[in-house]
Amino acid sequence: MFFTSSKITLYPRLGKWQYLIAAIYISICLFSAIYLPMNYMDLIYYRSGSYNILDKFVGFSMFLLVLEFARKRQKVLFVLTIFLFIYCVYGEYFPGIFRVPSIDPERLVLSSTVEIKLGMFGTYAQAGIGIIGAFLLLMGIAKGFGVDKAMIKTIIGYLGRKPTLIPQSAVISSMSVAMCTGSGAADSALVGQFTIPTMKRVGFPALYAAATEGSAALGGLIMPPVMAIAAFLMAEFLGVSYFEVMIRGFVLGFIYYIAIALTVHLITLRYVRMATIKTNGVISELGEISISDKLYTVAFFSSLILLVYLMGFLWWPEVRSALIAAIFFMILISTILLVTHRGSKREKVSKLIQSFKETVKSYPEIIVDMLLLLALLGIIINLFTVSGWLLKLGMALIGLCKENILLLIVLGFLLAYFLGFGLPPSAVYIIASVLVTPAMISLGINPWVAHFFIFLAAATSEFTPPVALIAAVTSKLAGTPFVKTAIYTQKWIFPLYLMIFAVITWPELVVKPGFDMIISFGIVLLGILVVTLGNFGKFAEKGYFDYPVRAILIVIGLLILFLPFREIAQILAALAIPILVVGMIKMQKLFIDTPHD
Repeated sequence: MFFTSSKITLYPRLGKWQYLIAAIYISICLFSAIYLPMNYMDLIYYRSGSYNILDKFVGFSMFLLVLEFARKRQKVLFVLTIFLFIYCVYGEYFPGIFRVPSIDPERLVLSSTVEIKLGMFGTYAQAGIGIIGAFLLLMGIAKGFGVDKAMIKTIIGYLGRKPTLIPQSAVISSMSVAMCTGSGAADSALVGQFTIPTMKRVGFPALYAAATEGSAALGGLIMPPVMAIAAFLMAEFLGVSYFEVMIRGFVLGFIYYIAIALTVHLITLRYVRMATIKTNGVISELGEISISDKLYTVAFFSSLILLVYLMGFLWWPEVRSALIAAIFFMILISTILLVTHRGSKREKVSKLIQSFKETVKSYPEIIVDMLLLLALLGIIINLFTVSGWLLKLGMALIGLCKENILLLIVLGFLLAYFLGFGLPPSAVYIIASVLVTPAMISLGINPWVAHFFIFLAAATSEFTPPVALIAAVTSKLAGTPFVKTAIYTQKWIFPLYLMIFAVITWPELVVKPGFDMIISFGIVLLGILVVTLGNFGKFAEKGYFDYPVRAILIVIGLLILFLPFREIAQILAALAIPILVVGMIKMQKLFIDTPHD
């Protein structure tokens, strides 16, 4: 995590002394990696609560190393950890409800480390090294063999032949890449370097291009199979298989991407004109689509289909399914490489070996930071727990909101939203889930609803300054101001905000797969599409007619989503279909062969 290009960048100001510090860190890690497995049974059963000197040395060393990781890579979490540690040690001096019995510092460190079942080696880290690690292996292979780039090249290459479909290529390629990365920032960087310049070239304003790519990349956080890591932990929280989480994630992901596709289409009608664009050179920087690019794309989606089949139809365990899918994917793309790569047998083998090397290099880069983040979050949750403050907060929320569940929902959203100002989505989800979902469930909200509500709220952290990683990437690629891009994109990702609260009013959307889920999917989708049409549509040149029509559309969409009277909402959803058709026809007539805005 501290090394780049074979040069140590641990503490650059220390010069050669940093090599000594790095050697000490590595020695401690190697010793701990050997010591902990060898003493696992003793730590669990015989020395629990009465640790020896070596146990304490390992515990304190691991605690300090994780803190140092937090200081360098997760500064907000570092400050939070230090505050919680001080709070636990001096809790008796805090006033009122915040007062807790003081805890010995040694007890805090050891409970966060060598007690194994808690803290940095607890549920989150165990899930990370097990199920999450297995699923991310598919991503590591894809990155090592360049499959992600092949998918971008194939999708943009085909759609880019028609200028009006170039903006949609950002949506489809971002969704495809997001399915194997689960990272909005990585997705926007990888796909945006091609889609943003091409969108600008065909007529999109720079801010619109950045917002389009950013909103499409954000879908990577809610689209299975990775779902920003948080969904794996949701399965642990709920005690269910990951497939059950994933099938619900697909429902929400498809709603979001269909809404984004409509948004992009409406903007395309305004700004992209077939008659004024020469398609030659629009996507020339991608190069010619090779047969291997096409086959790599097919291989990736085939592996995902196999993964779903193994988990959903054969009911294989998640880790086993993920490993089999990864092995199948590796064999498939290795065969494709050997068959399609031009050159001698020796050159083909050399290329294959190089791809394997890149995979071995890529996988640790993908997983190490994630595992360290989960270890750090385990420590934070342990400090919340041992102080007793977690129980106090839960009781306080239940007492405050027992007469008003709506207040609890608002407080839960605000907590997740403001945590997103400084934390990544997975961290927001874990902390907010631990703090809020028990109170939501105790007041009668279905556990699936409570967790997906927090999960979707956590996803917004990718666009909440100052972190806003997606906005940082897209603004740089589009040449637009960072803050303005982050704020402006909020309009594009409005479907996500609607879905956050729609899972409360339409719980069938996530509670149980079946006919009710399909009906809820259709109703929520129609409501969001009508709101999107009102947000981005234009139905008259004169504002005094256009704005009232758009306002009415937005109101109809919101009523479909949040009206407590189901029968009326369903009638409005049925009316939404002709409304969408008429609205699209009106826009087509208004903008065909007319000047740009």
